[in-house]
Amino acid sequence: MKFFLKTPENCFNKIDGFEYKTYYLSQLVDHDINYKDFQIAYIDENKDGKNGTLLCIHGHPTWSYIWRHLIPIAINEDFRVIAIDLPGFGKSDKPLQENFFSFNNYRNVLLNFINKLELKNINLLLHEWGGTLGLTLPMENPMIFSSIVCFNTYLGNNSIKISENYLKWLNSNKESSNLNVRALMARTNRILNLAECNSYEAPYPDESYKLAMQMLPKMFPLSESQDGYDTCLKAEEWWSKNQLIKCIVIGSGRDPLISIEKMKGLSQMISAEDVTHIINDAGHFIPEWGMEFGKELFKELKGNQK
Repeated sequence: MKFFLKTPENCFNKIDGFEYKTYYLSQLVDHDINYKDFQIAYIDENKDGKNGTLLCIHGHPTWSYIWRHLIPIAINEDFRVIAIDLPGFGKSDKPLQENFFSFNNYRNVLLNFINKLELKNINLLLHEWGGTLGLTLPMENPMIFSSIVCFNTYLGNNSIKISENYLKWLNSNKESSNLNVRALMARTNRILNLAECNSYEAPYPDESYKLAMQMLPKMFPLSESQDGYDTCLKAEEWWSKNQLIKCIVIGSGRDPLISIEKMKGLSQMISAEDVTHIINDAGHFIPEWGMEFGKELFKELKGNQK
């Protein structure tokens, strides 16, 4: 039985504007010996950055390519920048078995990744699913996290209930075994050109590589019967009593899935300042507008080291 696939490297030959060295870590999936050689891909730039480490975690159905506008700005502000590809996305290996997909397995991969690289002074940059997972990380070892930036995300379905539109989005993906990522990104991001839309489709040469597209929405912890619901609830309780040095929440004026009101609720949960920053013209995939706000964002994060 085959447990995962690796996207051929030549699938990425035509991607421009993302010429960073790719690194790989294995032995991060610790619950099943069949995945001991499963590889997680990431980029790691400016390793000696003096202003802490940015750990960027993307959402669905994107990969680390979504951070390409913010990465050079962050490097210029002397941050170390690490952008990970979640299992099944980007250059990371693509699981073929449905039992791989659980909230806590994905979360443990992230925690193992942080531990294996011995990361400290972590500034989390989280978009959508990256936030659903990433918001549960600091409670494990708060001393290694300095700040958090959330773009258009939910922390489970507890005190802040997901919108009907987001539920429809989850359900539509559950029903599709061959999501057309190229068309989705073109339809929802009018600022993208054809080459950029193709770059989002590049990791998936055919339908067999796309199981994560269908399974990640099924993992969303909607109710207490689902894996990860208790983890998200514990995270909410932790955030109610704790903050990092800096917590920044950024929403979009044109996101049909996660409204400004939902992001304001997240601000109230994680930030003592209770401020929600709005990028008026941005849609759901807000890092694509990073050139508009990146410089200001990273100047705000500077000096938050522990």
